[in-house]
Order: sequence, then structure tokens, then C-alpha cells
Amino acid sequence: MIPQYYDKYTSPATDTMPAIVYFDMKLLDISSINENDMTFSVESFVTYRWKDWRLRWPLERPELDPCWNPAPQNLSNPLRFSQVCTGNYTATIPQCVLKYPPPSKRIILPVKFLENIWQPDAFFKNGIRSSIHKDWVDNEYLAFYTNDGHISLFSRMSITLMCHFDFHHYPHDEQKCEMLIQSLSYKSEMVQFEWCEDWAPATSRLDHDIFSLPHFTLATYEHQTCNGDIPCVKAVFVLVRHPDFHILHTYVPTVLIVILSWMSFWIAPDSTPGTATARVTLGVTSILTMATQYSQSTKNLPPVSYIKSLDIWMITCMVYVFAALLEFSIVYHVHYRRSLTGVRGLITPTSTTNGATQVTHVNQITQGLAGPRLQRLRDSWVEFWRGETAIDEASRILFPLTYFSFVIGYFVLLTGSQQKGFLSRPPT
Repeated sequence: MIPQYYDKYTSPATDTMPAIVYFDMKLLDISSINENDMTFSVESFVTYRWKDWRLRWPLERPELDPCWNPAPQNLSNPLRFSQVCTGNYTATIPQCVLKYPPPSKRIILPVKFLENIWQPDAFFKNGIRSSIHKDWVDNEYLAFYTNDGHISLFSRMSITLMCHFDFHHYPHDEQKCEMLIQSLSYKSEMVQFEWCEDWAPATSRLDHDIFSLPHFTLATYEHQTCNGDIPCVKAVFVLVRHPDFHILHTYVPTVLIVILSWMSFWIAPDSTPGTATARVTLGVTSILTMATQYSQSTKNLPPVSYIKSLDIWMITCMVYVFAALLEFSIVYHVHYRRSLTGVRGLITPTSTTNGATQVTHVNQITQGLAGPRLQRLRDSWVEFWRGETAIDEASRILFPLTYFSFVIGYFVLLTGSQQKGFLSRPPT
């Protein structure tokens, strides 16, 4: 089968076209996604096949053989394409370019046979590690097809690949990861890589029970060629994060913590002894709980230099909790000053005549210095900041109104960005 003067270090390119290597991949499972290391692992059947015109083809009808028919008497060193093949030779493989390829017979050869012939030097460009499964025997075999003389290497592989995750929209993100297969030493003039058949099914045909992980679902995957100076093919995986986990473990708890911090607005500072301690304890506990929740929500992520959607959510919630504690400090300060000076209802005792107390309104001091309208505004402003009850009553309205406006705007913007990202993806 291997003729004299065969050089296994030379590619089977012809005089006019490069050797074509076809890849076929059947995805079995996405076994893991590691966000901290920015890697993902897949289980798949990987097959690559190619033609080598220098090999003798054991065809049942040798008269149809475009190469080695008739066999040359004197071989040159190295072998020349024009010496062994006729113009009927093509580097394409029917199994990969025809919708209905002709039937063929397959001869199984030992994998060690590859040591004697040329084989593509393909590797996973963004791969970290890969391995071939071995049960009772290695899960790989080498086949020779007698109808067109192409060689096929089949392997069941576990592959761990790098993926540059983008966490700008975390935890409502979609990750686009790639599997790059590239030639190690050959240029595109000598070897080209192509995908064999349409191995990537449409989105509607994806088995979501298989390709659904605890936090992600494989939404789409597709195959592309990237032949430039170096032969290359790639598979693209689009992974969508499940929102349910973070709704239950992040959003709902933080909303409840913020609402809990508002309970202090209904606790009057002079209602019972120890009220101040209770309100401070409630505020500090809410802040500590929020910080713990923030740490738990991001513990599996790598440190990044940009702001994530979750950062905006958690920081805003912490600001509201801190503002509730700050509001109490203002209320308590106003209450303390009033209790210290004995001011009640904005009146002050001035003098006594014959044992009778004369009461003069404080506002009379500035009476006549400003117009009636400005005077009323000043009186209202002074009354507000001298009345701790008014501050609490205003907070009961302003805090929920502004916070839930933020919540609605947050999810509206996230939904819009997700739809924009989905529509911008090319169809499978």
C-alpha cells in the first residue's frame, strides 16, 4: 500500500491545489464551565479525513482509479503527482461534499499505521488539555475507504478549552466560546481545513436536556472556516446563563434586606427606651447582610477591571440601606436637640409677669424681614427639619418610590440589552 519513495513528511498536495483535510465533530456533552479559570470542557466524537494520492488504492475496479492506473514502472524520488495520477483526480471527499455520497467499503487499520504515512498536524489552538477516552481499548480507530482512497481517523475526546468570558451583563450574560482547530506548521498553499457535512444542527433540534448545565444552556452552536495564511476551522458555542438561580439567591434576598431597613422609619426615636439602639442595630445588620450577600454572589467570578450589572445592583442596594441608617442619625439628632432645649411646637418662654408666663413665637424674630411667601417657605423648611416625625414620614414615601423605580429600570435595560445581543448573532 505504501509505495517506494513515499515521504511521510511531505503533504499530499497536488501540482495545482492543496491537500484538503475535512473535520467532523459530534458534540456529546458540555461537561463543565469554570468561570473563575475562564475554561469550558466538551465531550465529542472528532473525525478528520484526507486523501493521499501517493498511496495505492485497493479498489475493486482498478480501471476507475485516477492514480496508480497503470502503475508506473520506474518511480521518481520524490514521487511526482503527474507521474502517478491523471486529470480525473480530485482532493475532495464524496462523504463531505455530496448530499448523497456513493456507498463505500471501509478497511479498519491499526492506529500505529499513521506512523508510516503523512497526517495533518492539527491541534486545538485555544486548548488547555485534551485526551482520548480509554475503556477496555482506546476509543479511536483508523479507516481506509476503498471507493476514493481517503483515510479517516476517528476519536472520542475530552477537550478543555479557554474562553474569554465577558461579565458586563452578569448574571444575565451570554458567553460566546470557540473551539479553534489549526495547523501547526503548514501554510494554506499546502493544506486547507474544511468542515465535513453540516454537523451543527439548528437551534430547534438541540437537545436541551443534554446541553443544559446547572447555570448555563447551550443556545446555539455553529461551525466556520477561518483559513488565512494558516489552515483553520472553528466551532462557536453560545452559552446563555439561567436567570432563575440569581433571582432566588440574589435579587429576592437583597430586595427583602432593603425593605427590612425601611422598618426603622416606623420606629419613633422617643417611643420607648432603647429605640435608638434598635434602629442602629437594624441598619448595621442590614448593611452587613448585604455585604455578605454581595460576596457570595461573586465568589465564583475572577477579578475583572470593569463594572458588572450585578455590581450596579448590589451597590445601589447598599446605598439605600446605608441611607436608611443615615436618615435615622438625622432624625435622632433633631430629636436630641429638641429634647435638650425643650422646644415644643416652635415656641420659647420669654418672661414672666406676676407669675404668668408670656409666650412669644420664634418666627416673630424675622417677621417683616421678608415677604409673606418667602416667610412661609422658611417656616415650612424650619418646621420640617425640627420635626423628626416629618422626616420619617417623607422617607416612608421617597425611599420605596425611588428604589422600585430603579428596580424597574434595571430589568428593563437588561432585557433590552439581551434582546439586542440575541438579534445581533448570526443565524445557525
